[in-house]
Amino acid sequence: MLVREWIKIRDEEYSRENPPDFLTHLGYVSCFRTISEQISISSNLEIKNRLDKNKNLTKKINLIKLTLKSIEGEYKTILENPDFAELCVSWISVKSYYVIFNLILILNYLMTSDKFWYNYTHEKLNKWFKEYLSSGKIKFNKNLFNTNFECCKIKKIPVKVGSNIKVYNIDLSERICQILKKILSYQIEDLKRKNNIENFKSIKNRQIRDNFLKNNNVNICEFFYWYRIKANYRDLEFLNKNIDSKKFADFYKNYFDMTINFYDAFKKLINNLSMKRFGEAIL
Repeated sequence: MLVREWIKIRDEEYSRENPPDFLTHLGYVSCFRTISEQISISSNLEIKNRLDKNKNLTKKINLIKLTLKSIEGEYKTILENPDFAELCVSWISVKSYYVIFNLILILNYLMTSDKFWYNYTHEKLNKWFKEYLSSGKIKFNKNLFNTNFECCKIKKIPVKVGSNIKVYNIDLSERICQILKKILSYQIEDLKRKNNIENFKSIKNRQIRDNFLKNNNVNICEFFYWYRIKANYRDLEFLNKNIDSKKFADFYKNYFDMTINFYDAFKKLINNLSMKRFGEAIL
């Protein structure tokens, strides 16, 4: 049997045993974990002024530590008992996002010294982070994470039918495009919700959508934000399906690993900046 035929048979067998929506999300999370390995982040901003540590900073640091402790505890339990993953998998995206959100909040404070930093909304912080990436004030060691892709261009990228559920012979660049298109689809869903739009059949609604696509962009780092939104408001649909607990465990472990990849990167930069601001590392 040719390797190509074997791969096709294995893909078909795996698809029968696993719902397509689960395969899609597992594939995206697994890809994100892979591309975020050994990631680092730096800043070229010159910082000289000292800042005062305050109760808001202490609160955010404690929230990060407590959330990390929670998911680390779940992770260790899942390694010993994969069945536990079914109870934890619906919340990992939420907990993961709040670790990243609070890290970026602290980073914002250290870089801007904005006294109202702790009141930033999720949308405002996301916009700030993308702008700083675009300007080069913040820079990842992997250029993919520095790039804000125009929504209109992401929408036009063709995707092969069924390629999002492949588990063998995966084209990494294609999978990354799929992730970006998924993030964009969540943005469009949010646009519809905010504007009370049921569909884009009318000229008015299409114009709203087209203006959005023309004037907005997508960064792959938004993965954390939009998966948290999905878990909170739309649920992960595959959770109600009959999926082997070991596969839930695989989903959780991949999500955990990519969270730690980003945490380690932010931790190093935040501690470097906090040495300049406070004279000590804070994480």
